[in-house]
Amino acid sequence: MRNIGIRQLALALTVMTVLPLMAVLGWSVITTGRLDQQRVGEQFSVTTHTAAQELRQRIDAARQLIAAMAAGGVPGMNDPDCDARFAQLVHLRPIYNNMFVTDLSGRIVCAARPIPSADGQPASLGARPYFAAGMRATDPLVAGWLPGLANGRPILPVVMPVRDAQGRPVAMVGASIDLLAFVQGIRAELPADTGVTLWSPEGALVTHAGPLPPPDPKETAPHLQSQGLGAALAADAGSAIPILGLPAVQDLPERVMMLETVSFGEEALTIGISMDEARLFGPVPALMSSNFVLALWLAAGLVILSMAVMRMVLVRPLGRLSHYAKAMARGEAPRHIPDVSKVREISDLASTLDALFADLAERETQRNRAEEALQRALAGMERTVAARTAELADAHEAARLRARDLERGRNRERIAGRMTDLIQSCASVDEAMGVLARMMPSLSNGDRGRAFLHRPGQTALEPAALWGEPLLPGHSITEDDCWSLRLGHAHVSRAEGTMPVCRHLDGVPGRHLCVPLIAHGEILGMITLERDGVDDRTDWAEDEIAALDRVALSIANVKLRETLRGMTIRDPLTGLYNRRFADETLVREVAVARRDGRPLAAVMADIDHFKRFNDAHGHEAGDRVLRMTARVMADHFRRSDVVCRYGGEEFLILMPGATAADAAARADAFRRALAGTVEESGDAALGPVTISLGVAVFPDTVTDDGRLIAAADAALYAAKHAGRNRVMLDGQVQPADKLTG
Repeated sequence: MRNIGIRQLALALTVMTVLPLMAVLGWSVITTGRLDQQRVGEQFSVTTHTAAQELRQRIDAARQLIAAMAAGGVPGMNDPDCDARFAQLVHLRPIYNNMFVTDLSGRIVCAARPIPSADGQPASLGARPYFAAGMRATDPLVAGWLPGLANGRPILPVVMPVRDAQGRPVAMVGASIDLLAFVQGIRAELPADTGVTLWSPEGALVTHAGPLPPPDPKETAPHLQSQGLGAALAADAGSAIPILGLPAVQDLPERVMMLETVSFGEEALTIGISMDEARLFGPVPALMSSNFVLALWLAAGLVILSMAVMRMVLVRPLGRLSHYAKAMARGEAPRHIPDVSKVREISDLASTLDALFADLAERETQRNRAEEALQRALAGMERTVAARTAELADAHEAARLRARDLERGRNRERIAGRMTDLIQSCASVDEAMGVLARMMPSLSNGDRGRAFLHRPGQTALEPAALWGEPLLPGHSITEDDCWSLRLGHAHVSRAEGTMPVCRHLDGVPGRHLCVPLIAHGEILGMITLERDGVDDRTDWAEDEIAALDRVALSIANVKLRETLRGMTIRDPLTGLYNRRFADETLVREVAVARRDGRPLAAVMADIDHFKRFNDAHGHEAGDRVLRMTARVMADHFRRSDVVCRYGGEEFLILMPGATAADAAARADAFRRALAGTVEESGDAALGPVTISLGVAVFPDTVTDDGRLIAAADAALYAAKHAGRNRVMLDGQVQPADKLTG
């Protein structure tokens, strides 16, 4: 490229500045008004569509509310609080003008706002155009608009029948959307001179809100039908139809209106938003003026840019050459001077100076290379020292973590040993569950959890203990719900892993450890631990699982011991305590009675003619009678009483603290209840069953505690000889029911 002079360059830059300035000014004046008017129209369309969407959402909300009320039932016909509850609902939801319930004839049963009646009778909606269709509807019906009966405001009724279990309608529940409140709410969010109007499908005015009165329907309806309302009614949902230049009517200013139709079933409403045309497009001239000012600023900027270019092309290269010359005068070695400019004079000057600076630049380069080599050597030494320091820190941290894990392991062993000793000393599994709930947070380092047990007579595992606040639900689970119960050993579940997740943990976040309680191949229960997914700890270590296995084994031993004890003290046929337990309890209760000075009653009972019944109906029927007698007996004696099957058809009841009168009265109540109980056996009923009872009380009737059972037995035989089906007190000659009144 040929070098040019300074004068030619200045002329070229001036031309480059003036021509773009003229183009920008013309483009700004022509296009600004058009683009701004288009943007304002788009914003107006979005406002109309938003208002239509708000009306659709209110209709959908009313449908959902009425469907929920119809499905869940409505207040009863005679409920005095029905009006108050509906009034509270309308107060909480101002979009509704009223809520009501009618009977099948349309008579209003209750309503949020009272509906007046001209003849003094209860108001009725039976004559309303939507009532018959609403009673036949299977979904919420949105009717066409009409004036409300409560206050005359335009409403949009939403109704649905309430059906009984057989699907027959028994009432109608409904709510009316307040259309005036709706348009007022929409207008409140828009500029002050905006109007919001609703039209019916026929073009009739429904309601209006705005600073100016609505247009006269006689003068504006033809214009609306021809320019927009008909198109809006025929348009798809969500379409906004503009009407620009709505003429001045009744001294009103020209307005711009946007329409959109909202359809619901066979009905529809058209919403229109209008604004003063001058107000809507008023900002456009101001925007054009601002764009003109912007263009002037742009022109000024171009002038400044040309000056900057001149500085870059002329002033700065000359300054750089001056700087190099001063550096050489100070004895410094400047770098190689590049081709700093395409200006001929400056380029020649730069070439001259470049030859003078070449030797000094070479020396500077060599010195810089030596410094760089030294810096690289120092950086290598620093990296080596940093690497050795990091290795030492990692080794120290690893040793600290190992020491921490060892200490935790020792603590875990101590806690597990203590828990095992305490659980092994528990008398029942429920007591063991209490120990487990108190000590598990220490053993599991704060992990949350639950324990489940297999209760007798139940197929599922029921919650028995918890610690912390686990996310795991406390409902019962089956053996198939947990992998640990299937596998017979501990199982870890986590959503992000490859192992399967237990069914009872579906949807529960975090990681879980399940440990089964198994004794002699029988599943007795399960322990589940829970750890957050964001916990910095890893999954449970082998020693943690081993400690839990020890605890689980100790609980299984307690469960097994409790089961074996239950087998030794319970009668397998009736579930009552057996004679062995009765004899042990008698010794203990007599000692307590002597120590505390309170009475101890013994009731001996024997089923009347049981052998004859057994021979006539068979042993299976006899067993059912024994179970029935045991069930009625357990229901009629106190929880503190000890009810035992003493042998065959004979029963013994020990009643601590009961006097002779109390024991005789409770025994006689049981006798009457048993006589009124009938047990079904195949095609025949077994019953009624009668029983004879003898009562003895220490020290009231028996002073020698060793003869308490014998005295009760003697009273029993006295009842037998007196005719059976009665209660006799020890030492009495007539039935106890006669003595106690």
